[in-house]
Amino acid sequence: MVPSVMTGTRRFLIAILLPPLAGAFVTHLNWSPGRVLPTSFEASSSYLKPKIPGPTTVLQSQRLTVEVDASLDDEKVRALFAWIARAYAGEYEYNNLMLAIAAIFGNLPPDSEPVLLAEKALKLLPEDAEETPCGEPFSLYERESNSLGAMGAAQWSGRWKTRPHALLQIQNLTHVDEWIKGLPRGCRRTLKRAVALEEGGNFTVRTLPIYGNQPAPHSCLAHFRCVVAHEVRLLANARDGADVSDFFSALGEAVGRYMGTTRMAGEIREYSNSTTGKVIAVAHEVRKGRTTRGQWFYCTDEAAKNYIWFHSVYDLVRRSIEADGVDVVDLGPSGSDAFSELKERYGFLSVDDWPAVADYEGPFWYNQTGTPKKGLTGLASFLERQLGID
Repeated sequence: MVPSVMTGTRRFLIAILLPPLAGAFVTHLNWSPGRVLPTSFEASSSYLKPKIPGPTTVLQSQRLTVEVDASLDDEKVRALFAWIARAYAGEYEYNNLMLAIAAIFGNLPPDSEPVLLAEKALKLLPEDAEETPCGEPFSLYERESNSLGAMGAAQWSGRWKTRPHALLQIQNLTHVDEWIKGLPRGCRRTLKRAVALEEGGNFTVRTLPIYGNQPAPHSCLAHFRCVVAHEVRLLANARDGADVSDFFSALGEAVGRYMGTTRMAGEIREYSNSTTGKVIAVAHEVRKGRTTRGQWFYCTDEAAKNYIWFHSVYDLVRRSIEADGVDVVDLGPSGSDAFSELKERYGFLSVDDWPAVADYEGPFWYNQTGTPKKGLTGLASFLERQLGID
């Protein structure tokens, strides 16, 4: 189970527009990291008749007030994933996250259109959805383009300044132990514990390359669970004063981050519980130029208690030192001062002018020690100038 961290009052009211089933929502499920759900869910969008040339005709909508339950379990996560899978499949009636929340977390009648949509999505979800990728099969060209913004291309292409990045220079290191020896004793103990847990069989790590023209290997339910658990734990923790609106904002953030990471290039490091086989964490890495980037990391509560993030950093540094042509490991910007301080304790210094240290010029690399991808360097450079955002 994926328990909710919310305590106290778990229910509140939202207002939605309930349109006819024949249309497609104006609001598309294109959530981006940093964008959160409004605390008031009174919808302002309406259904539109699909595939009608010329001026768009708006159909009449029905306004309903729905009581939603801000609690989370495996079945709700599965239902939300099924809904998103239909959006990925191009079914426009599923392109509205507010309607999904009303259908899955609300008290709508069983025969209401949103509930029927959610039930239909669940019936279409494969039995092996835990492991079967269902994301869009972006080309490698599209995946590289989609990766540039999160990598901070706006700054290295000279468009605008982004946030500081946490960098570790490794060009003078020949073995991961040289990095570890320079860390404070507490950090050395933590890394030793993380490595020991893997060697002791507590968890396993599997490498999943992201290919072009195929769904991303982590666009599956097992990985989606990790993203949801991670965002709810960080953004909707009642101990930090979070309320029910924070819970639904965390769900919106999780959907956006899941959709973002499954659109990008790179490689996935999948962490699983050795006993149950359940996926407990996912680390998304990208190598470009002479820099390896720890792009995204999401984990369940179990992984958070078992040093998985520390192991992922250790393993990223180790493999980057062993690879030819990597000078810097970049853990990107931090969401809080506390996280920046944590990275600094492990040698990752927060650098304002980070492109002067981390060299991202050149092509994307695949399989770490493989041959760098060639042929799109010039076009990729153009995209870096045109599309770079952070």
